[in-house]
Amino acid sequence: MNKAEGWIAVIGCNNCGKCDNICPHGALQRRDGKVSIDYSRCTVCMKCINVCPVRALVYVD
Repeated sequence: MNKAEGWIAVIGCNNCGKCDNICPHGALQRRDGKVSIDYSRCTVCMKCINVCPVRALVYVD
């Protein structure tokens, strides 16, 4: 993680695909149908959180 104090967790993803290309840093990846976060790339910009319709991506401080 860069600069941020917290991190983003994936909880209860329904695989809608809305977050697949939203991350400007390429931190979100889908493997075997599941979303994962590359924390070395994540800047906690919150774009993935804002686009998720089921609030499966959450900020944890």
